[in-house]
Amino acid sequence: MTKATSLLSVLLAAFALSFAGCGKKASNAVTINQKGSDTLVQVAQAWSEAYKKVNPGAQVNVAGGGSGTGIAALINGTIDICDASREMKDTEKEEIKKKFGKDAYETVVGYDALAVYTNPANPLKEISIDELHDIYAEGGTAENWEQIIPEFKGPIVRASRQNSSGTYEYFREAVCGKKPDGKTYNEFKQGASELTGSSEVVEFVAKTPTAIGYSGMGYKNNKVNWLGISKKKGEKTVLPGHDAAKDGTYPIARKLYLYTVGEPTGEVKKYIDWILSKDGQAIVEKEGFVSYK
Repeated sequence: MTKATSLLSVLLAAFALSFAGCGKKASNAVTINQKGSDTLVQVAQAWSEAYKKVNPGAQVNVAGGGSGTGIAALINGTIDICDASREMKDTEKEEIKKKFGKDAYETVVGYDALAVYTNPANPLKEISIDELHDIYAEGGTAENWEQIIPEFKGPIVRASRQNSSGTYEYFREAVCGKKPDGKTYNEFKQGASELTGSSEVVEFVAKTPTAIGYSGMGYKNNKVNWLGISKKKGEKTVLPGHDAAKDGTYPIARKLYLYTVGEPTGEVKKYIDWILSKDGQAIVEKEGFVSYK
């Protein structure tokens, strides 16, 4: 065998080993794309990081943008899992069925008490849905704090979410309520500061003495207060909390969802099964929400 032939044999062998190694790596690699609710984005990121330790070959890419954005991405086929802090609408389910020939599959992964936040400068401790309606809903008359609490003066600065947010949609339904036709919901009053994420709402309220805002209870910190809520003025108020969110005694509690096109299979199913496991649900609790199980 000549030196040239020998060198060629070595190079071919090295190439074969390299190719085999790449093939093995590719066959074990798993990529799952997950997008949607800003309420759930911190939980989803924590799930992604923890799941790497369970399945080192898995790469779960997480993005926020709002429940509506995630649902649109699911309909467009660009993600595997949509995070949502509201239930998918019938029209959205119909789009998925029409495009993929499969039903949207819903998995409940937790509960959230949608908290109403105020600045510590505000002495208000509780509020009713009726009063929140007057503050937030189109046609509501509350514009100054003395209309709600006489000892605190100043304009009510309303913090809200963008209209692609599931939190926006849920708060609109729960607080603004239905129009007289009983079919459509009242719009938000104009003039609110529309913020892009749950944490931004809390930060805004923390910096603005006369602000009020709504966000998931997992975003609570020592720079803001949250209010006890009653269905009607004069009734007993309930603070956001674990039991109150789960048993429905908190007036604006909600479920948190994952959506897939059809019942999940393969690696996506393994991942969602892990999310529903003791370890996955412990992360829901750690991030300030309420486990489903």
